[in-house]
Amino acid sequence: MTEHTRLRSSRRTMAAIALLLIAAISVFIVSEAVSAPAFNASTIASLDEKKDTVMKLAVAAAASSTVITLIPGDTAMPIADEIAELSSYFILILSAILLEKMLVTVVGYVSFTYIIPFACLLGVAYLYLQKDFLLSIAIKLAIFGVILFLAIPASIKVSEMIDASYQESITQALETVEVNSGYIEENSSTAATEDENLIGKIGDYLSDAVSKIENNLSDMVHKGEEMLAVFMDAIAVLIITSCVVPLVVILLFVWVIKILFGFDIKGYGHSEKNLK
Repeated sequence: MTEHTRLRSSRRTMAAIALLLIAAISVFIVSEAVSAPAFNASTIASLDEKKDTVMKLAVAAAASSTVITLIPGDTAMPIADEIAELSSYFILILSAILLEKMLVTVVGYVSFTYIIPFACLLGVAYLYLQKDFLLSIAIKLAIFGVILFLAIPASIKVSEMIDASYQESITQALETVEVNSGYIEENSSTAATEDENLIGKIGDYLSDAVSKIENNLSDMVHKGEEMLAVFMDAIAVLIITSCVVPLVVILLFVWVIKILFGFDIKGYGHSEKNLK
């Protein structure tokens, strides 16, 4: 065995040991660290806070729909029905938040328990088999594992930044709904009582009472329409921050992965051989 052959064998053995060590660290140290609750505590807390906001809006929507049905007549019934139908959107948003909460821990575990170690094993196989496709797959898998680990937290972080700027508007929306619900609940009973006593009214007083009731009903219907608009605005913001923005960020990472998986690694493999 020549000196050059011994040196090449020694380097190959050292590289294989290094790759196996990286795989072991990835499985037994990094994987446990990134999947621990403390590692993702702030992200999970942010998602829980958003979930609480969605739940408050869902409860407020259900209560508002019930209150609007108290308005005398059928004028406001379509508004109540529209608000009641918004529950499906709240379920969609809650599902998206729950999925993000699950992925934020699972993705890190999968990346460092399976993807990165497997990439290291392929690297070891390349060292002894000298097959370029093994090196190509190993490098691409390693890059994929890291990007996969970063994609979900990055998408949630971007969503948090956008959501923070709209948090005040959602708080104001809940306050508006509460005030309007109280107004409708208070005035609906008054309007119903006055409507029952109209038969006993005569003359100008009857005309004034009818006009007052009509204006009161119009105001309550307007309050109901305002609540519907408030809920629709809040849902639009939550869908963007909870569904659209994370999806766009993940698609951006997928695009980066696609570019990286498309590059040719053969030249790199040949250069490695030449160096040896």
